[in-house]
Amino acid sequence: MRRIVVAALLVSLVAGLVSTASASTTTRRSIPGAGASIVIPTAWSVLDRRTVTSSVAFKRFIDENPSLRPFVAQMAGANSAIKLMAFDLDLSQGFATNINVVLSGPAPRLSLTQIAAIYRRELEARLSTIVGPVATSAVTLPAGKAVRASYKVRFVNQGRRLTVQTLQYLVLGGDKSLVVTFSTLPAQASRRNGTFAAIARSLRFTS
Repeated sequence: MRRIVVAALLVSLVAGLVSTASASTTTRRSIPGAGASIVIPTAWSVLDRRTVTSSVAFKRFIDENPSLRPFVAQMAGANSAIKLMAFDLDLSQGFATNINVVLSGPAPRLSLTQIAAIYRRELEARLSTIVGPVATSAVTLPAGKAVRASYKVRFVNQGRRLTVQTLQYLVLGGDKSLVVTFSTLPAQASRRNGTFAAIARSLRFTS
């Protein structure tokens, strides 16, 4: 279980704010190296192992969006656990609402309720920047059983303190798990939760 939580913490601090894309402007994208696919708003910029290249066009894109540079570094290499990130670059306060997908190992042979309780305890123990309570629950998605976690984190970005609302799904597959994390500002969370839930429900294991 610890491997799953550690993988989730790698990217749970990504944050931002944008306008919500409509459901009619989405595209199903494969998640390289994860044996899965997910629906993403077409207006969002997607980074995965195939797009993180040394090309002139990609370098220009990162130069125009320097806030993405640390995440590109995390995704470098075929063995990176971070398989996909997508950002709405219509920024506010310099941040972009986003989703990221992390590949992890199989879940332990415990009940979903037990896994949810362990997940909450380890998030609280390992993520020192959490503000307030961590809420977890057992849910069922079309892709399978999952743990849903909701919490806020506080961190400093470019000298500014920021609190971010995080919604996270640990989706359990047969021989692997995927951690799907959404981040936005608290003021935007209520109007974005429906979109986040729809994206989570679009996840499909393909192998």
